[in-house]
Amino acid sequence: MQKAAEGLEAIFTQEMMKAMRGTVEKSEFSLRNSASDIYQGMLDQEYAEIAARQNSLGLSEQIVDYWLRSQGNAHYNENAGRNPGSVSTGGTHEGQSSEQSGHSER
Repeated sequence: MQKAAEGLEAIFTQEMMKAMRGTVEKSEFSLRNSASDIYQGMLDQEYAEIAARQNSLGLSEQIVDYWLRSQGNAHYNENAGRNPGSVSTGGTHEGQSSEQSGHSER
């Protein structure tokens, strides 16, 4: 399950990098051609796979946690949260109360 989640994280990261590169304007002085585009795509794929293996974004962990919770098993990551029995979601304000994070509950 973890390998599949890492694969999804790698695909997401690669597509994100592809979209970001698409926002850069092409210049007449650019040395880009079809060969350099292929090389850049392969390099981005490798970067994405490395990032997924190192859990850089934390998406694979969240995917596995979500799947296990949907199956009624919230024990995959129970020690990651600050409260016993809680599940880490990798959120920015994890472990903080709403007053500490600056967000109010609605």
